[in-house]
Amino acid sequence: MNSLVLLIITAVAFVFGYRFYSKLLGTGIFRLGDHYSTPATGRFDSEQGTAPNRHLIFGHHLAALAAGAAITGSVISVIWGWIPAFLWAVVATVTAAGTYGLGAIWLSLRYPGLDPAEIAARVLGPSAYGPFTLIALLLLLLMNAACATIAAQLFSVFPSAVLPFWGILTIALFLGNYLRGRETHEVVAASLIALTLSLMAVWLLGKFPLSLTGALHLESSDYTIALDATVVWVAILFTYGYHATRLPMWKLIRPRGFLTALLLGTTLLIFYTAVVIDHPNLVAPEFHKDPSIPQTIPWLFITLTTGAVAGFHLLIANGITARQIRRESDARYVGYGGALALGLLALSAILIGGTGFPSEQDWTQRYASWDAFKDLHQAAVIYVNGFARFAAILGLDPATARTLAAVVVLGLLVATLEAGLRVQKQLLAGLAERYPSVMPGKEKLLIGLAAFLSAALTLHDGHGLGGLLLWPIFGATDLIFAVFGFVLLTLSLRQLERPVATVLLPLIFLLAAANWALTIQMIQWWSMNDWILFALGIILIIIELGVTLLVFNFLKSSPRPQLDSVP
Repeated sequence: MNSLVLLIITAVAFVFGYRFYSKLLGTGIFRLGDHYSTPATGRFDSEQGTAPNRHLIFGHHLAALAAGAAITGSVISVIWGWIPAFLWAVVATVTAAGTYGLGAIWLSLRYPGLDPAEIAARVLGPSAYGPFTLIALLLLLLMNAACATIAAQLFSVFPSAVLPFWGILTIALFLGNYLRGRETHEVVAASLIALTLSLMAVWLLGKFPLSLTGALHLESSDYTIALDATVVWVAILFTYGYHATRLPMWKLIRPRGFLTALLLGTTLLIFYTAVVIDHPNLVAPEFHKDPSIPQTIPWLFITLTTGAVAGFHLLIANGITARQIRRESDARYVGYGGALALGLLALSAILIGGTGFPSEQDWTQRYASWDAFKDLHQAAVIYVNGFARFAAILGLDPATARTLAAVVVLGLLVATLEAGLRVQKQLLAGLAERYPSVMPGKEKLLIGLAAFLSAALTLHDGHGLGGLLLWPIFGATDLIFAVFGFVLLTLSLRQLERPVATVLLPLIFLLAAANWALTIQMIQWWSMNDWILFALGIILIIIELGVTLLVFNFLKSSPRPQLDSVP
């Protein structure tokens, strides 16, 4: 199959989705309107700075959507052949992911200032708060730990990206201070200047690689800590995350995420231009099966989540994006449009995974075993090197292109880490309000606790890889949380007596896929005596059963509060 054909099919599907399907969702289902007060209206103070431009919000939203995971998951998903990966990425993006992205923002705007657990308590009753908080915190811990580990490993693999990454962070600080209170035309001009400076930083600073070599080993009779490059970078990233979370969003996190999105757009423009010019054929087979590879269904659905459907996106939409939006109608552009942009990123990773090898034999050798991708950063390495080959088609220097792609992937991973810590702090703040005698209430302590918990999970193995030890349960956890998000959307729409098919059908499909995969995994964990993962699986099942009981009680009592009256 020719890669250009897949690009054209995707473009047609995405244009149709945004032009027609998202309009149906916005006007016929969610009925977006600008007469509702949003969390951002009237509170552009020291936290927000000023009313942010919707393009700034879109860029920050896209960067924070675990887009780094979209790259790794999409590259790995080609192991089952390009047809399953392509179909799931495109179809799920247009239907389920777009609906989820738009609906998550709509739901958060209709319950301003409430986190997902508090919304669940409002919809399903107080008993829903605990299960939603528990699964959300587990999801955030896994995501934060994985992002920190992969980013730390990429700093070591691509030392030329180190100085450009931190240089762009400095540019973002200046951009954030400048954009405060600016008009739209000033935002455009400043963004172009900042993008130009960022590309210059990639080109100039990329010539001076910075790597950490050597290791310090601390040993005891029971434990060994290797202070190697990965551990040091993990410590640096969480230290940065702590301080970045303490700053107002307008000062660093938003402009840095926005700059990362601009750089991502530049890389995708380069990549797809090369695809149009060279249009290489895919060497990956249409379908691929091997005894050492898990079955396509359901594993495809829990491997390729971000880039298709990811429960984590509700946390980002609620804790980051909805708190900045001025008009509810922008939910279509930011929520559905963000899902499509993430789908384009996923497609680029699928095409690189399917075309980045001289022959099918070489592809088979690289994708021969599932174990080859247990180290997740290897999928990111494939993407970075594959992008450099495509950039060379346009006459760009492969080394500079490689640095650019590495900086983009690092920026996406860190944007997710920033957002994850901020949302985690918000969830802990909710717990502190409910249990003031147990949880600290000061923001500084809450941020420190959020960073400490994520860092502890990442570093508990002594090598900075701790988060990856629990990564096998992330996919099922992510899909189950997506199911919970669709449950809230379904019940909220039902309260308003609106059609629910557009959210109910993805709910049923994801519920079946998540539990099918979790059941298979738990059988494997039992046979392998992996009791930690097995216990976490039991906890997930108990949470699901508890939420299911609450939903049945809700449907039985059939309360119909007027959601539109929520201020």
